Parts: sequence; C-alpha cells; structure tokens
Amino acid sequence: MIFLIIFLFATGALLIININFFPSPSLNLDLTKKSILLPTENESNTVSIVISSTLPIEEVTLIYKPLITYLSKATDKHIILFTRKTYSEALDAMLAGDAQIGIVGSGAFYVDKNKLDLLAVPMINNKTFYKSYVIAIKDDIKNLFDLKEKAIAFTDPYSFAGYIVLENYLKKNGLNLDFFSKHFFTFSINSSIEALKEGLADAITIDSNTYEQIKERNPDISNALHIVWESPIEIPNPPVIAIKNMDYKTKLQFQKLFLDMDKSVEGRKVLNILGYDKYVEVSSNFFEPISEWLGKDNENKF
Repeated sequence: MIFLIIFLFATGALLIININFFPSPSLNLDLTKKSILLPTENESNTVSIVISSTLPIEEVTLIYKPLITYLSKATDKHIILFTRKTYSEALDAMLAGDAQIGIVGSGAFYVDKNKLDLLAVPMINNKTFYKSYVIAIKDDIKNLFDLKEKAIAFTDPYSFAGYIVLENYLKKNGLNLDFFSKHFFTFSINSSIEALKEGLADAITIDSNTYEQIKERNPDISNALHIVWESPIEIPNPPVIAIKNMDYKTKLQFQKLFLDMDKSVEGRKVLNILGYDKYVEVSSNFFEPISEWLGKDNENKF
C-alpha cells in the first residue's frame, strides 16, 4: 500500500542507502558519490530498514533519503535502507535477520505479528485507519456484482487492502475468486492504474488514502475513476515494526524518534514528504479488526 507525496526536498547530509528490487546480496550505494561500498551489515553501529517498494531508485531516494538522514543524525548510527518487491520478501528479510526495522502493510504485519514488535503507526489526514476500495473506469461497472466474469487486478497477496479483505468478503458471501474471469497481482498501485487504463483489468483494488491522493493530484486520471466497492471494516495504517531480538535500547530509541517526529521542524519536513501528519503509538489490539475479519478460528486466514 503507497501513501507518498512526491516533490523535491534538498538535504546536504551524507546518506548510505542500499537498493535491491529482488532478493540478492546487498551492497551499499553512496548516493552522494555514486560509488559502491563494501557491505557493512555486520557493523555494530548499523541499523537496517526494509520497505516493500517497486518504485524506481530515483523515487525511493527522493522519498526516503530525508527520513534516513533524520534517523541517522538523531541516533549517530549508520542506517541502511533497502527494498524488496513484495511484502512477503520484506518480512522474510526481517525474519532472516537482514533488517531490524520494517515499513510494511498491515496485512503483512498480521501474518507474523507474534515474531515482531509494533513501534508506531502513521496518522494520515487525522486518521489512523483507511479502507479498501475497488475502483473502475467503465461506466457500466457500478458495483461489485457488475464485475462478475470480468478481470480484476490486486496489488499484493499480503496486502490487506489490496487483496485479503476482498478475497475474504467473497468467501463470507459464498463466493470465491472464480467470480472474476481472471485476477492477477501487480505489486504496485502505479502498475494497477496502468492495467486499468490499458484495459488489462476492469477494476483494481486500492487503499482509500492513495485513492484520495490520486483524485487530488491527478484530475485528468481521477475524473474517470469511481468507487464500486468499499470494505465494511477500517484497516490500520501500515506500521513501523521491529524484530523481537533487536537491541532493546536501540528499539526504544527508534520508536521515540518516530513518535516525536512531529515535534521538530526537521521532523515535520520529513513527515510532509511521506504524506503523514505524525506517528502514534498503538497496542497490538489496534490490529484486532484484521483478526475479527479473518475469524478467531482462522477459518478464513489467507
């Protein structure tokens, strides 16, 4: 799921960032010198952060460089940011010990919530929740049942808004994915929008935050879009998480940095780039709506 504002933000601090769009040996890329450095994952003063992203390196740099610089300056630690194409690959990287902190979707966190700690959740437009939408362009598709025997594009199998909630909604109503003529995963909102525009899909799933951003910033595209279904439940915003065995003091230090980001001018600039109001602390029962939706006995677990 992508909640981002793309615009230029200049910073002068040194940043070490690692970019991998598929699982592979990690190298650190010094963006200020455009040179390849030796791996530093074993350094005691290094903290690795993984995100799930299919964005080009230029956009990842533009969006996340201010955040990494902010965290590095505040902690005096070497911060490595690397990407994985899917939520499951990002989680695998954390559980394998390649990253101590992750920025992932709510559904992905729910899958392995007993192996991870919850640090913070972003507040977006004064809300800590969002909804899942199914949107279409064609005028003859007005509701979900107009999609019978038509094609739909999902984002990620581990995305609650982009797949899980609708798949379970069909189950709860005695249906399954055969309701559609075909379904496929794009692994990015941009790819889903392109599939819709090119006629490869008659509808796509999208989170409500991203939908509102598209409507606001891309009127030429958004004027043709309309909502044909919205989830009956509200979904917690994508959290910042940490592995259980991360050094406790360091974990608390990073949690405090996220939670206090809105209290400084520099922190607010970072939040503005991410498209967030602030980060807030929540308990794990904050994700109870996901558990309730899937069923306490996990009969509907994806």
